[in-house]
Amino acid sequence: MPTYMFLCSTDSRETVKFDIKDPPLQFSIPLDNDTLTMKLWLFGAPSFTVEIVSNHDIVDVGRLADIISHTLAGLYDSVGLSMGRPLAVRLEGFSIVGSKTFGKFAVGNPAFLEAIQTAGLSTHDWVTLCVSSPHLRAGLRDIRLGMQTPGEAAVHCFRAIERIRQSFSSAAGDRKRTWGRLQDSLNINRSWLDTYTAHATAVRHGELVELGPEERNKCFAQAATVIIRFAVYVKGGRQPLSTTTFPPLT
Repeated sequence: MPTYMFLCSTDSRETVKFDIKDPPLQFSIPLDNDTLTMKLWLFGAPSFTVEIVSNHDIVDVGRLADIISHTLAGLYDSVGLSMGRPLAVRLEGFSIVGSKTFGKFAVGNPAFLEAIQTAGLSTHDWVTLCVSSPHLRAGLRDIRLGMQTPGEAAVHCFRAIERIRQSFSSAAGDRKRTWGRLQDSLNINRSWLDTYTAHATAVRHGELVELGPEERNKCFAQAATVIIRFAVYVKGGRQPLSTTTFPPLT
């Protein structure tokens, strides 16, 4: 049977103490018409491995990694709550036993740097603007939280956009007009952002919504676009962006 090994790591430099009656810790995970066996070796250490045994070859390893990531997050959240502190875990890479197939998982999106530079912002501009703007800082924090908690990516990314929207509020607090001001200033129509609003609303109301990697990356890309355009807007003295340089997004 195909066996997949995933290397995991945590931010905790100490081994998490957790009693296991019959090591290794095991779970059964449904995947389509198959039931996978998941075993955790050296559980709780700063670095450990997860073994996945399947009855069939898994075509979409990325989807499998997504399922493992959610399962491990639930495990570490349960242990962390019992300890009274947050615990984080992430996947570093994988290999298929008995083959030459292996890979590394990258957390983040290198395209963000290209988008920042394309917008005409130097590294100095970008860092200075983000550090000095409370709305930019808050928006970036939300994107980071979305990357660290994949299951909540949509709601974190939408909140990042809401942070920027709030910057267009007036002293009178006319909230309903902020979307229009954002659109006029950044050339971004609200309908362009509605592609994943339903996901964010569902999660915010407690529904269990699982986004695949492609949809998650779209959330991050859209939130980053709003934040980057807002940074350019602030740098330009809060003048509406040129539609030539920043075409309307609808």
